[in-house]
Amino acid sequence: MGLRDIFKKRREEEAKSIPSKVFFNHFFAINYCISCDDDRYNLKKIPFYNQIKIKNSEFDIEQVRKLLWNSWSTEYAYKIGEKIDNSDYYKFSLHWNFPQAYYSVYLCMTAFHETQGIANDQHEKSIKLFGNSIKDGHYPSAISFYSSGLKDDFEYKGLETFENFPKNNSVLTKIDCLEDAELQVATFLKTTRKKNADDKKQRFKKQNDKRFFNKKKEFSKSFKKHHWDIIYKTIPITSVFNLLYRLRIKANYRDIESFINADIDFKSFHSSLGDLIYYLNFIHEGYIAKAIGIEKYEKILNDFPSHLSDDSAKDRFKNYIKPLK
Repeated sequence: MGLRDIFKKRREEEAKSIPSKVFFNHFFAINYCISCDDDRYNLKKIPFYNQIKIKNSEFDIEQVRKLLWNSWSTEYAYKIGEKIDNSDYYKFSLHWNFPQAYYSVYLCMTAFHETQGIANDQHEKSIKLFGNSIKDGHYPSAISFYSSGLKDDFEYKGLETFENFPKNNSVLTKIDCLEDAELQVATFLKTTRKKNADDKKQRFKKQNDKRFFNKKKEFSKSFKKHHWDIIYKTIPITSVFNLLYRLRIKANYRDIESFINADIDFKSFHSSLGDLIYYLNFIHEGYIAKAIGIEKYEKILNDFPSHLSDDSAKDRFKNYIKPLK
């Protein structure tokens, strides 16, 4: 192999690793934003939290227990890697780590939705409910960032320092301050919202939706503004749950290869994602405890099999949820 071929191969390998470096930066940025909010664990500052009660006329606490236990056991499975503490394990466990991260948070949120009578089995609907709650101010400001709007006219909320994207914006910029972190989060929201629109376009194409037909009565290859407006009007606001869901669907073989080939700190990536699981689960556990009562919640927690737990849920309860009583 000549020198030219070696450089070409090196460039190809570097290009393969870019997507994983981008995701690493994005999730690090999210946790950076959360950590900068001094009130991130003070749920009492949220009017919605103070008014939480059971709204499900057919409420069954057993269903909440099952959902919480599944969430905690999934979180435990995700965190097993910390006990192994092996760089190769962190790298090759991504296949199942991404779905674990998403499902732990999703199940915990669904347990809260169960108390409110809005639980369902449709992920898109659940994510939309979460987004609407973010928009309505039902969550801590630390996690209440989102984007909305039509093509090339997105709005970004919940990012206090973000104003616009600089001309030299890079998704690989080192994060040294809150401004850097919020710029990364805004970029993540932007690319995710655009990807959701592209996915919706493909879905409409498979359905042969006549709203997108050209004069030849074929699905248009050249989309104009009014076409995109139709699509974007069907897309709810884009929030952190969309970001986690996007990561979950990257757990197929081809996408995961870009992560495995990357030159990143896999342990730090694992920790960043784990920290996000921890925080989002804390919020929904706090909401559940408020709805069903601290005593009933503590019983569900204490009855959870100890061999399936790394005590993360107990830690959250002891340090952040019980003091809210």
